[in-house]
Amino acid sequence: MPICWGGSISTRQNVKCESVLTKLTVRNFKGLAEAEIELGNPVVFIGPNDSGKTSALQALALWDLGLRRWLENRGESASEQRRGVAINRQDLTAVPVPSARQVWRELEVRRTSLEDSGKRTENIRIDIMVDGMSASSPWKCGLEFDFANSESIYCRPLRIAPDGSTRMPVPSEALRSQVVFLGPMSGLTASETKLESGAVNVRLGEGRTAEVLRNLCYQVRVMPDGEARWEELSQRLERLFGARLDDPRLITERGEIELTYRTPTDVRLDLAASGRGMQQTLLLLSFIALHPASVVLLDE
Repeated sequence: MPICWGGSISTRQNVKCESVLTKLTVRNFKGLAEAEIELGNPVVFIGPNDSGKTSALQALALWDLGLRRWLENRGESASEQRRGVAINRQDLTAVPVPSARQVWRELEVRRTSLEDSGKRTENIRIDIMVDGMSASSPWKCGLEFDFANSESIYCRPLRIAPDGSTRMPVPSEALRSQVVFLGPMSGLTASETKLESGAVNVRLGEGRTAEVLRNLCYQVRVMPDGEARWEELSQRLERLFGARLDDPRLITERGEIELTYRTPTDVRLDLAASGRGMQQTLLLLSFIALHPASVVLLDE
């Protein structure tokens, strides 16, 4: 499973990869005018603040969202259709912005020029193309995004012909790698209300990761194979920190999730009493456990 840090990319050895991402090409997304990034195992993004590290991860997450929305609405055989599918701004959980225009470089969504026939206006598109390698052959999947309004954008396969009459096919291999995004760790709250998955994803995209740490752990425990996953996670944490996690518990009277751990001397403490290193490690382990065989984008 390729794991993209904001950061780096590595692979979990116990998960077989059906398709690996090998290159990301981005145009007109946030601060990236044009960027071509080779991917592999591992890849490390190093640079000063505001140099585009997080933007590259967010572009990959936007590509994944656009790909799945296109296939939900148009299907794999419909790449010749010119009409795009709509993506709501609020669905951009990995790219939280108050207006869809904010994901365009320098907020430029249209370009106007004067020609002999008069004034001509054309859309400035965001282009995102991902190269990959499946077990049998390499593949490419490109998508383009047009600004609709402050609340939505349109997505369609990348055009090959300038007039959009011919577009890139959507390979089935591209769907074999699901992309999920995890932002940097924030401060853990003393108590945590149980949230639905959608609300958890919104907070993760906003970087409010510690606000949903107990929710992530609870989601792991209630998975169909959650008992085994939680036991493996707990054993890993115990080897690293000497702390043994208890099962996360839903307190129905308060609608809150309780998560405690036991110290090497068998003192039971709330998770809020643990160190930041243990909390960060638990965040990573629980998030990865929830998304097996996925490309996991880890920012900072």
